[in-house]
Amino acid sequence: MNIQNALWLSPMEGVSDLGFRSVCVKRGADLTFTEMIRAEAILRNNKATTDLIDCYLEDVPTGLQLLVSKPDVLKQTLELITKKREEGELRYQNIRCIDLNFGCPSQDVISKGSGPALLKRRARMRELLTVLKQYSPVPCGIKIRLGLNAMEKKNKLYLGIIELVNELRLDWVTVHPKTADQDSMSPIDFQALKEIISIAKIPIIGNGFITDGPSAKKMFDLGCSGVMIARQAVINPWVFEEIRQYLKTGNTPLIKKDHLAALQEYEMIAEKYGTKEKYRQYHQKTFQDHSKGKLGYHSPTKNYP
Repeated sequence: MNIQNALWLSPMEGVSDLGFRSVCVKRGADLTFTEMIRAEAILRNNKATTDLIDCYLEDVPTGLQLLVSKPDVLKQTLELITKKREEGELRYQNIRCIDLNFGCPSQDVISKGSGPALLKRRARMRELLTVLKQYSPVPCGIKIRLGLNAMEKKNKLYLGIIELVNELRLDWVTVHPKTADQDSMSPIDFQALKEIISIAKIPIIGNGFITDGPSAKKMFDLGCSGVMIARQAVINPWVFEEIRQYLKTGNTPLIKKDHLAALQEYEMIAEKYGTKEKYRQYHQKTFQDHSKGKLGYHSPTKNYP
């Protein structure tokens, strides 16, 4: 998997449906992801879950992000995905890569021993990543934070994870360089990110507060092979084009941004592929607000006024 100056769209709950991913790819995103999907629910063939695997368009490069804590569940899930790919099921055939989430700060996830709660469990992490590497039918990687809290960060358990990933030769690690107990506006730790990059033998994707060309360039200058962009892409899907041009020229281009035209693009795909109404309502509201100059971000998991 070639990862060089890569611009990735982050997996976002309630946001990352096919239509929105397509809008971002048309504006320069190299790779997108489904929102985080629970592997156990895939095995149960839970329709609400499998509907999230909406990789119907080959020209919208999409990775599947999984939440899983048990190696046997991961193995069965990867075998199922492989089987569906071999049977020719389009949305599984179009999965470009698989990512395991060890970064979600949700207390529901953490309380069940998943996500960043697993980072300190080295034996379990080894089991999971060994299964991932052995059974994934496509390139694979993980997303991490620096630990659950300041103590885990102080103990630098994140460096042990990078050593493990080096050994198993995963294809990338996305790093959100702060702890799971920090809120969304807490600053990221560039020093910890530099430490990670200094020992990594695989590409590192930087994540956190990437809003424009200069903030992306800072990540690349540190040694990141790519960056992952989340809420700024919701506010400004053209951010990928702007970053690309900035990296080439040192200047942010003047791009005509027609949010209502982007909404029309989104609606065409949402209608064709039966996107759930909650996604459509969220994107309709955000694109319409942004067309009026209300360039803020609102989480889809909270009430939208």
